[in-house]
Amino acid sequence: MGSNAPQESFDSTWTWTAAIGLVTFLVTTYFSVDQLRKRKKVAEAKRLKPDYDLLDEVVVVLGKLEVLPAQKADLAMLNELRSRVKQAERRSPDLLFGEIVARIDSYQKAVLPDCFGKKLAGKRVGLDELLELSRKQGAALTEIRVACDAVQLEIDSRTT
Repeated sequence: MGSNAPQESFDSTWTWTAAIGLVTFLVTTYFSVDQLRKRKKVAEAKRLKPDYDLLDEVVVVLGKLEVLPAQKADLAMLNELRSRVKQAERRSPDLLFGEIVARIDSYQKAVLPDCFGKKLAGKRVGLDELLELSRKQGAALTEIRVACDAVQLEIDSRTT
């Protein structure tokens, strides 16, 4: 039927000790998980920093290319950066480095022909054709910059 032992024999001190122990356990577990999460973010930031800096370099080169009618000879530095961006794409395929490579490729298709000044003077290349290539260059530069910004924002969101 039932136990005749009084309910008061259960020590309430033990209940408070258990409750405080449980709260302590939960708080320390939370802070441990939080510290682990922070360490992972720091490690991710350290891993992605070279790629983030690479995109800064790309933007600087784009700024230099903006002020001149780019020809194939002017693309040497951009070609080097393109290959480094491809390497970054292999290291981090989940980031949109491939989009940047594709935009650089489309920009390279819009370069002016070698010695375009001579060709223009010799009327072998039409002014309209050169203006169209110049417009394409400007649009492609903007697209590359937007793609770089998008990847940098993604890196920022993963590391902060």
